Amino acid sequence: MIMKKLVYLILILTIIGCNSLSKTLNGGKVAKDDYMETIKFNYDYNFALIDVVINQKTYTFLVDTGAPTVISNQIYKDLNINPANSTNVTDSQGQSNNQEVVIIPEVRIGNLIYNDIGAIVADLRDVFEFNCMGIDGIIGANQMAKSFWKFDYQNHEITITDQLANFDITSYEDRLNFFTSNQKTPYVVGYVNGVSTTYTFDTGFAGHLDVDSDIADFDDAIGFVKYGSSSVGLYDVKDSISTRTIKIDSLRIGDIDMGQQIVELDHGSLIGNDFMNKHDMIMDWSSNLIYLKKKKNMKKERKVFLDSKQDLKKTKLL
Repeated sequence: MIMKKLVYLILILTIIGCNSLSKTLNGGKVAKDDYMETIKFNYDYNFALIDVVINQKTYTFLVDTGAPTVISNQIYKDLNINPANSTNVTDSQGQSNNQEVVIIPEVRIGNLIYNDIGAIVADLRDVFEFNCMGIDGIIGANQMAKSFWKFDYQNHEITITDQLANFDITSYEDRLNFFTSNQKTPYVVGYVNGVSTTYTFDTGFAGHLDVDSDIADFDDAIGFVKYGSSSVGLYDVKDSISTRTIKIDSLRIGDIDMGQQIVELDHGSLIGNDFMNKHDMIMDWSSNLIYLKKKKNMKKERKVFLDSKQDLKKTKLL
């Protein structure tokens, strides 16, 4: 069984290819207009896992803004379709391989039908963590960007619509501007102790905030080391066996001033589900905006963590 606190699954796929590949991945559409669909998601592992129907079979897919849509080799075989393209795919651990790119004729999420969706073919079940969670594929940013997506982490619901007016955005006090990669993964500019960094806004990351260890010298920061792999890539390669956790004096994400924070240092800057699940969240790719409405008292939770000096004393300080 996978323990939620130990799973920090990062699946950031970097696609290397040409314009025709980008058109394949970003093609397709929702089969109808003026829609609003609410679906449940499983959050047992700190990831949003949803039911997806392809070729009249129901599968479990991870909703992952840090990746494109992915289907397993078995789904690909069942569809009996020809590849539209192929590309080199590099995962979060720097491992790369050539993967087939296909166009899925129909993907059903709830009552919504997506036609002609571009997807990478990869056997996720070969990765231990994916297999334990029963993940057959990924609904990625390239597919999500065709709609507005609202995440309600308290009720474990996602609402998908083509009309932003279906949501009362006036009640969302914070907004984050983002820019995207070719696969529509959102990136948000932020600052750590006054130093700029670019965060991947990643629903495929179960953690809170990771900060790129290369952006500044954190040698004097108080912290501790946790042992064990913090992430796994598409090709089942884990990262280093230790992760450094430190207290930083100031952190800003877009226009959100978060003050002092406890963060993990890693190979890149990430915003994950442990941050998002303290909010209702709407993702708007048409305007490159993320709307956030705070649902938990983040300041109170942060203060309790920072005041736990006894916990820090029990751990090796760096």
